[in-house]
Amino acid sequence: MAEPRKGRTGRPQRETPGKPDEGASPPPGVNDDLNELQAVARAAARLAQNKDTFNQALDAFNAGDASRFQAALDRAGVGDDCERICFFFCRKKCIGICLRFCPEPNRGPFDAAEMMAFAEVLNKLAGDEATFRRLREIIEKEDVEAWNAFIRQNQLGRFCHQLCHFFCEWRCREVCIDLCPPKPLITRVGSIPISQIAPNGLGNGPSIPPFHVGPPNPAAGYGDHPFGASVWLMGVFNMPSATQYLVEVSSTGPAGPYSPIIVPSVTGYNWIAVFPFIVPCSRVPSSGVDPGWFNVGDICDSDGGPNTIGEKTLLYWPTGTLPDGTYYLRLRVRDGIVTRVSSPQVVQLDNTGPFPLPRPTISLELQKPDGTRVPLKCGKVRKGDGLIAVTIHAFDPNLSGVSVTARGNSGLSVPVIDITNTALSKTYNGVLSETGYPVPTTFLWDPWNDPNIVPCCYLVYVEINDRAILNDHYSGGHYNSGWEAIEIGF
Repeated sequence: MAEPRKGRTGRPQRETPGKPDEGASPPPGVNDDLNELQAVARAAARLAQNKDTFNQALDAFNAGDASRFQAALDRAGVGDDCERICFFFCRKKCIGICLRFCPEPNRGPFDAAEMMAFAEVLNKLAGDEATFRRLREIIEKEDVEAWNAFIRQNQLGRFCHQLCHFFCEWRCREVCIDLCPPKPLITRVGSIPISQIAPNGLGNGPSIPPFHVGPPNPAAGYGDHPFGASVWLMGVFNMPSATQYLVEVSSTGPAGPYSPIIVPSVTGYNWIAVFPFIVPCSRVPSSGVDPGWFNVGDICDSDGGPNTIGEKTLLYWPTGTLPDGTYYLRLRVRDGIVTRVSSPQVVQLDNTGPFPLPRPTISLELQKPDGTRVPLKCGKVRKGDGLIAVTIHAFDPNLSGVSVTARGNSGLSVPVIDITNTALSKTYNGVLSETGYPVPTTFLWDPWNDPNIVPCCYLVYVEINDRAILNDHYSGGHYNSGWEAIEIGF
């Protein structure tokens, strides 16, 4: 697997898709680099809209205070751009430092000979640990006199600017790692890794474990899943000192407001050395004025263990009483002094349908040769009587598929196909706007033209499924059906 591209701080860059190119393809990475630079500029400009908050962030940056720095960015709505803002501040600071350290730029040629000479100098300085630490300390303290003394002593005037920028930007990497530690992270929703949840809150398998939800197959109605019923939430704390965590939810947008998800308890098992080797274990959240917090030390062995290491089962989110729609989840962790908050994780819920309720409808009519129609309810029709008008009303905003079949005896099941050779059954096939038959829709069916139809009594079924992952599994989501009876003779 290829190593991820590194950002200016030396940490992996966020994935940023490039814009479609209308002409020749750009060199690899050009769009990514441009989009990342645009993201830095947008984040800095947004922070600059509030002078007080900008100054607070800059003061925290200069003090190396990660908590205050992140808090200021969160207030400005750029909390997810911590590394970008840090890069902006640090790069600007390096420019200012190096202009003071080296007011007279080198105006000599920057040819191959100059580059090779600089490579030798840099290699020598970086290979001497004491010198390396000394230069880093000078940069950190912005000690102009010490820098100039070092440059004069080692006769490095021609490389003053270059050395300053190399060592300052190296220092930036360390600063931004300290100021922008990894946030807490919700890692799985309903057994689906968050990397497989789209910006609209719909998830695709394969799940972890893989037998809960299979890989997407839109043509078969499988994929782009909303979530429902009990939703298993997992996460990582990314905070070694954390003692408590809380999961919160917003129904209004990623900026909140958020409310804690309150559950009675989270149950699991602890491992023991004697038979039966496991014992039940549970943890209960706080109540009162600060509800919903779980103690890290109470996490069961089966849920990741009572420590801050690795992925944990956070809780099982009961969504059955919530309205369908888009929600945002956040994970908060704290150690009694510092509180850290994850970025919002979008999730789409679906706990109703298919529609219309209480069940989809199907009606049958005989369309006579003169065009008139009469209802068919358990009616008998023969060849020559006319065609059968099949009217269907069955839909769901998260449709998996609609199936229309005629079922006779001995397991006979024949898909219903209209006189234009259009199958009444269909799936969403990857088209999210496909909902089925949201209004009653009529087709003309000629069963006597179908070699699979034999004289028999039939139940003509309409069945519909949605794509909801329920209780962390997908096995057809919500299902419903309707039917009418008919006897077909020849």
